[in-house]
This record gives sequence, C-alpha cells and structure tokens, in this order.
Amino acid sequence: MMRDLKNWLRERRAKIAGPLTALYGMLAAVVLVGSAVGQDSGRRFNEYPDTALKGFITAELPKTDIGACRRICQERSGCAGFDHRQQNKACRLFGSVAAAASGAGSFAATRERVPGYRLPSNAVEEATQVGPTQSTWTHNGSVMSLQVTRSADGGSKVKIVYDLPKSELASVGIQHGTTLFEGRLDGSNLTGKARLTGRCGIIQYDVRGLYDARSLASFYLRGPSPKRGNDCTIQSWDSAGPNANLRFDPS
Repeated sequence: MMRDLKNWLRERRAKIAGPLTALYGMLAAVVLVGSAVGQDSGRRFNEYPDTALKGFITAELPKTDIGACRRICQERSGCAGFDHRQQNKACRLFGSVAAAASGAGSFAATRERVPGYRLPSNAVEEATQVGPTQSTWTHNGSVMSLQVTRSADGGSKVKIVYDLPKSELASVGIQHGTTLFEGRLDGSNLTGKARLTGRCGIIQYDVRGLYDARSLASFYLRGPSPKRGNDCTIQSWDSAGPNANLRFDPS
C-alpha cells in the first residue's frame, strides 16, 4: 500500500514538473530576448563629433573614458544622451537633450536626433540619399540661386550663384552662373567665402550668418570686405558697407 502511494506521488510530480519546466524555459527566453532588444536599441546612438549637448544634466562623471561614459548611458533607460570632453575626460549624462552646439574636442551621442542640428556622423546612408535642394533669392537687385547639397559627414555644402544678374554687373564680368558665395551649413550656421568681383578680378573674403533652410526669412552673410586701391592692392577692410553685409530676400 505504501509502495503504491509513493509510486503515485512520483508520477504526479513528474506530470507537474514537465509543464513547469517548459514554462520556466519560455519565461527565460522572453527575459533574454527582451534584454537583447534593450541592449541593441541602447547601442544605436546618433553620434556627433566635436559637439557639446544642451539640456537636463542628470550626472557629471569626472575622469571617465568615453567607452565607460557610453556604457553607463546605454545601461540607463532614462539617459537621453551623453557628451564627453576629451581633454579632461569629463562625462555628462542627460535626461533630456534640448540642443547641441559645436565644441572642438567634445564628442556627443543621443538616442534621438538633435532637432535643428546637423545630421549624425553615422547617418551616412541617409545623407548620401538626400539630393541637392535649390531656392531662389534676391540680392542687391539680382536674382540668386541657393543650392544646398548634403555631405556624408552630416553638414551641407552651400553655393549661391547669380541666376539673373542686374544689367550693370556685366561690365565687371558677372553673368548667369557666376558664384557669389561658397561654404558650409552646420545646423543653422552658414560659413564660407564670398567673392567680390570687380575691375581687379575676383577676391575672396570670410563671411558668416544664420540660415534656416525651412524658413523663408531674409538672412545676411557678414564679414569685413576688402577695399582696393587704384593699383588693386588691398588698402583697408570695411565692416559697414554692402559688401560686408550681404542681404538675401526670398524671391
């Protein structure tokens, strides 16, 4: 009688243990898959070399190498991004990212792309698939064409050429297709070289301004422009004249 009872209990335990073992296996698989998905999504940072972030800082870690800084942010679900200063190995973790700015020697990475800032450096595929865009502007009585071409490093190349130059510019060699400006757009910061064309030929000078490709607002490119003498040598630099304050209005 006792032997029959023991056999019955043994068979009962075996029947119960089988489904439980399978259930434990399924739960373990779910946990492992969930963990793998979390780790995979955590690695997909948008990377911004030479960039410092602006936003809500949740932690500042001194003397931390960039690999550890990345791992700490990756492992925290509430970490929206980090930046790391190479010079002093300072790591900052952000609960939210509001903006970014150029910062030499600082590397930043975010889970979501920074709004209004240049493309991440690891978004090569998207950057190369975006074709050039073109818009029309007026400048000092001439119709200009502004061409923007995305580059693989996240910035954009910008070129402004004369489309319909005003008639009096023909005497100094300006015609359809003549370049007025060539430079680079990072976020909304437009920098490059303007070309001053006259009887002495072409001379280039540095200008910069703010330009939003999504806006139709007027914008300026400003920088001291050269003033040449009768012998074509540069005599001085002017910061107040029209060549030092190039204005562009939507056409």
